[in-house]
Amino acid sequence: MAEITQNYQIKYSEKWGSYLQQEASRLEKYVTVESGLSGKMVAFDQYGLLSFNEKKERMQATALDEAPTTRRVLYPRIFSKAIGFDEFDAKKLANIDVPVSKTIEGLRAAAGRCMDNVMLDSFLGTCYVGENGTDPVDFDENQIIDTDFVESGTAVTTDLTIGKLRKALAMLQKAEAWNEERRAYGDELVLACSSSQIASLLKEPEVGSFDYNTARALAEGKIESFLGFRIIRTEQLPIDENGVRSCLAWVKSKAQFGLWEDFKVKLSVRDDLDEALQIRAKFACGATRLQEEAFVKILCKEI
Repeated sequence: MAEITQNYQIKYSEKWGSYLQQEASRLEKYVTVESGLSGKMVAFDQYGLLSFNEKKERMQATALDEAPTTRRVLYPRIFSKAIGFDEFDAKKLANIDVPVSKTIEGLRAAAGRCMDNVMLDSFLGTCYVGENGTDPVDFDENQIIDTDFVESGTAVTTDLTIGKLRKALAMLQKAEAWNEERRAYGDELVLACSSSQIASLLKEPEVGSFDYNTARALAEGKIESFLGFRIIRTEQLPIDENGVRSCLAWVKSKAQFGLWEDFKVKLSVRDDLDEALQIRAKFACGATRLQEEAFVKILCKEI
């Protein structure tokens, strides 16, 4: 006769769980967004800097100059994803539902992460300028803070430090990309970094001190802002084989994001697949730097 333990049953959950994931775009609130775009590309024309010529002669000939203009171009990147369920999946799943709502929820989360990737790829990578939008512009090497930057003393490789943040702020201010008056017009100073950089900053006495930071960083284990930067944590910033993370500081008004098609989901029955249920999502977007001096790449060695 068999033991009772051989008749033990398995009880299965009647609800679907979810994997850990970033559930929405973290950057979209901190860039300039244009929606409803159309065309194979969209141009953003900008007026450049003017300067006066000193008059040195009486009734001298007038020098007529061309207006200094530039053009940055957005190209759409199109994304789609389709998930299918067989017509008999619901019967075979018995007391657990077909995960339609979980699928839509997961597609929306994936779209948010993908949009963030489009922004980071464009802000850190090659952008396009010119009349036809075909002239490439790589990230300006003069806008990069190296891993071993220190404000004084011997250079040493570090993760994110207050010194690097101060340097980034100084670079943006020197280029007139940022001043506090811009905040009154809805502009913002943004820093995207990973959890490693936040952990590094939390070790700095200035971050944990109420004399410098009213955000109670050590008590809450997070830093929402410091030195005027709105700090956004994302684990999607590129990291090389040596563990060097490319963090990015920017001015919101100069970080352009465009939507040709916002996230949409369509449910349909596929008669060509024996009435399988198809859940298909799509969106189209693009991004670009509008001005090189409004971005600073901060290289950080993660420990």
